[in-house]
Amino acid sequence: MSELSVSIVSHEGRERVLACLQSVFGAADGLDIEVIVVENASRDGSAEAIEREYPQVRLVRNYVREGFSANHNKALRLSRGEFVLLLNDDTTVHPGALKTMTEFMRAHPDAGAAGAMLLNPDGSAQYAGKAAPTVLAAIMVSLGLHRLFPDNPVTSGYYGKNAGSSEAGLPAPREVESVNGAAMIIRRTALDKVGYLDDGFFLFCEDVDLSIRLREGGYKLYFIPAAKVTHIRGASTGGRRIVWIYHKSLFRFYRKHYAGRRAFIVNWLVYLGIATRLFVYTIYGSVRKKRA
Repeated sequence: MSELSVSIVSHEGRERVLACLQSVFGAADGLDIEVIVVENASRDGSAEAIEREYPQVRLVRNYVREGFSANHNKALRLSRGEFVLLLNDDTTVHPGALKTMTEFMRAHPDAGAAGAMLLNPDGSAQYAGKAAPTVLAAIMVSLGLHRLFPDNPVTSGYYGKNAGSSEAGLPAPREVESVNGAAMIIRRTALDKVGYLDDGFFLFCEDVDLSIRLREGGYKLYFIPAAKVTHIRGASTGGRRIVWIYHKSLFRFYRKHYAGRRAFIVNWLVYLGIATRLFVYTIYGSVRKKRA
């Protein structure tokens, strides 16, 4: 059994995934790692480039495009690591990050999963550890109110910036309710208990869904700011189809975790908000495309 299995899903991003792999192997720090890449039906020569430049990678080739969750699950079923790291292909792992995350998980047996400190290319912080969304937050997000009132207390926890401090003045590890799946390390025994990613989420919300299931399974989630990973947000996604997929995932997530426990009027407001938001984004995207 390896110490750490790294699961990466790649689609139409040859240079991106090659740079990611370079950073992963460069940050191994003596760990016994295995790297599994699911190449998701790209036509840019990604699979051939990975085979040529990183023969030690276990490559899974799709000939038909599949969803993000389903692809990671393919890698998870093949993996043999004590811990598994879900890693976006548009990331760069900083030296020491893999060892820091692995050692933290070993030192905290109550941890089901943990997230790295995600950084923008300019070094500023992204959102890595956050609060799980509430029903009111779901309504506000579905209606786009979180953008009109970015500092409101309802959604600021979910979209909140990384916090915490240590005696050295650096952010300290802290418990969180949800972990960003761009760089998420998971205990294998926890996965075996609560199950893998939900294949029903083609893209988006799968990390929050897993976070909720891990907490319901009795595990804690943590944010580890000392483990740094640069993340180019949006590099792996884009286009009108993504807008549809995102809102479909919002609908599925709410229906799965909240709808059965809420009044009809509350569910109606959320679904109306999601549909309205999808309509607005679709029209806005069409107008921008015509102007371009």
